[in-house]
Amino acid sequence: MPKKSQSKSKGNAPAQNSIGSRILEALTEDEISQLLDELFIVLSDEQRVTAFAHLQADTQETLIQIITPPQTVEQVKTSNIRLTSLAKLEQTWSELWREWNQIIWQASQEEGKYIVQEVRWEEPYFDDCTFVEDLEAVAQKMKPLVKTAFENGFSNDGGFAASLLSAESEIADGIPDWMEIANGIHLEGATTSCLLEWEWLLVQSQGQDGFKLAQKVREWESEFSDTSLNDETVIDFFCNLPDVQKKIILDGMTANRGVEEWKSELENTYSYWHIIYMELMQQFATPEIYLNNLRATISQQWQNGLAVIEDLLSKQEYRESLTVIQETLDALLKNKQDKNPWIPENSLLFVVVSEFSYEPSNGEKQKTLLRYYQQAVRELGEIERANALEIQQITFECCYDWSSMFKAFAEIPVSKNTQQALYTSWRESIIKRSTPYRYSDFYRNTKPVDSWWLHWLLDSITTEEKGHTWFRQQIIEWLESLPENETQLGEEYGVLHLLTRDLIQIKYQGKSPLPKFHEIVIQPNQLSTPDEVSRRKYLQEYAPPDLWERVMAYWQANLHNFVPLPEASKSSDYTKNAQWMSALKELAPENYDSLLSHWKVQHKRRPNLWKAMRELGLT
Repeated sequence: MPKKSQSKSKGNAPAQNSIGSRILEALTEDEISQLLDELFIVLSDEQRVTAFAHLQADTQETLIQIITPPQTVEQVKTSNIRLTSLAKLEQTWSELWREWNQIIWQASQEEGKYIVQEVRWEEPYFDDCTFVEDLEAVAQKMKPLVKTAFENGFSNDGGFAASLLSAESEIADGIPDWMEIANGIHLEGATTSCLLEWEWLLVQSQGQDGFKLAQKVREWESEFSDTSLNDETVIDFFCNLPDVQKKIILDGMTANRGVEEWKSELENTYSYWHIIYMELMQQFATPEIYLNNLRATISQQWQNGLAVIEDLLSKQEYRESLTVIQETLDALLKNKQDKNPWIPENSLLFVVVSEFSYEPSNGEKQKTLLRYYQQAVRELGEIERANALEIQQITFECCYDWSSMFKAFAEIPVSKNTQQALYTSWRESIIKRSTPYRYSDFYRNTKPVDSWWLHWLLDSITTEEKGHTWFRQQIIEWLESLPENETQLGEEYGVLHLLTRDLIQIKYQGKSPLPKFHEIVIQPNQLSTPDEVSRRKYLQEYAPPDLWERVMAYWQANLHNFVPLPEASKSSDYTKNAQWMSALKELAPENYDSLLSHWKVQHKRRPNLWKAMRELGLT
């Protein structure tokens, strides 16, 4: 049990009217510090010893360490550490608990700090984020003091877990009945660490072990209704306990894995208890037991299949490894395969996974899975599939590097059908990512475009009988046939935007000689795609020499038809109309003058329009 803090006798405590008490009231901390410096200069060693003799033992020791000059390197290092007496630490600890309790009190008030109403027409709500942040700020100061506070019996209000459980009740009773803690109270790292360290010190003082601590934390979790611990902190805490305790925890979890209290947690791969269990099992259990447990979780976490597959490959159990590979792929592509299960010869895995919640950090693990797959089928003599998997891996590294992909499709020996299927998968992905999309097209029932210049460019590169001549013919014919206004263009409007932007980048490295046209009409920041460097490289090679002039001739002749109509503007905000007029004036001054003359008659009663125009220097 923690020992009691040293009590102060009346003789040792400063009297209310003592000189020390009066000095504390009368002087600032800086003044008191200066006074002490001067006193210690004039006091002899004998006088210091006499003065210190009347102080508590811990106070004496602290003062001696402060005033004694360091003699060794180790003492120099120690002297750089701030020395504090137990009495001062206890005072600091008590002050921090008062801050902690004040935060909880505020949270339980119907009109307290944590009841927030952002705008008057919305309902107020409990600001759980600020509440948690304020607790965390105090916990960060308490964390380095926990061990000292426990061992010396400083006040603790029953510990952190008890305080937080009480806080839930107080908050629920204090805030209005209709108000909920909507997002929960998700404790941060220092708060969780203080709770765990305090409970661990208490468990040890009672002669109990690490599994008892785990059980206590599980009990607290079941009692909390809104509060949850920080996952990473819990994992780090238990995984950094001494090996003896970690082995006890592993044995306890294993023995109780069928008990209701533990079963759901140990079988849920997203639970920190499961993560702790698997970490301890990897450290202390046999590889076979660990891998068997890991395999059972593949359906929840596909990445868990990698270690199992690696082990089977090392044992040359290639058939069984294929079974686990399929289990892992099924988990990776869960609910994404419909009626056509993914196979390496039919489509690119990179394309499939990048269409749903693909995270770049997973790319290495997915490439590892493909590499294991390739190793297994190669050992079993399935050369076609092994080569298809080679292309699959290259795609993860080079999907947006066109030249690398063309090289892979051309040089890696697979059947014509496999080559065509994988190329088509890649081609469709590239086109889909590059196709401009506007929400307005959806509501306007805009005319779709099924084949456009990116289709022709890719086909020209990969089809020998087409090449440069065919692409140039296609794009010139397309430009010559473009309608003269946005409505008739439909989705071709976005396609033309993309072409213009690419040509500006190719010809001027993005620094257009028509900056207003570039920023207002083309809006370059909205059209970025991962493969744009490759796309422009091939566009520059295959485009007609005068493609830039042809495209700009179209814009020059027709931009006035694209300027937003003032009568369609909302809330009398004509900023966009004026901006487009500035772009038109820059590109086609004659058409600008003509449209301006029309507006002066048609819209002379729109003062806000002319104000917006004047702000851009247009009238």
